Amino acid sequence: MRNWFYENTLPGRVRDLCVFPDTILHYPQNIYLGNRVFMNRGVIITAPAPVQIGDDVLIGPYTVINSANHSFSDSGRPIRDQGHDFGPVVIGHDVWLGARVTVVAGVTIGDGAIVGAGSVVTRDIEPFTVVAGVPARFLHPRDLGAARPDLGQP
Repeated sequence: MRNWFYENTLPGRVRDLCVFPDTILHYPQNIYLGNRVFMNRGVIITAPAPVQIGDDVLIGPYTVINSANHSFSDSGRPIRDQGHDFGPVVIGHDVWLGARVTVVAGVTIGDGAIVGAGSVVTRDIEPFTVVAGVPARFLHPRDLGAARPDLGQP
């Protein structure tokens, strides 16, 4: 029932979506999912600015994706009174976000990337790379084996 609900209420035409319990989608009108997206238990996506997730993306348990950050440039005012900075989040096709990953506003994660468990993604990730850490850093290229010309194809 949960999968049917999201497939029929999120923008666009979503197919073969798998959403585990305890997933929370804030501002669902700004969340654009590709086909065959898998969201494990406890995923939270907060999208006051657009969040775009490509086809065949795996999102590990308790991952947080947020397209807003608190503004804090004025040290003379409380952070809570400074508003927010917004930036779209783009996650390419065939991406794997491990358990408890955090993705912040304004980040693009390229096609085929892998983000290790517990990582915090604070800047763009190149396609077909493996990253991990706080903040997430390049570890090595992803072994492609055969080329993947089918990425993004229905």
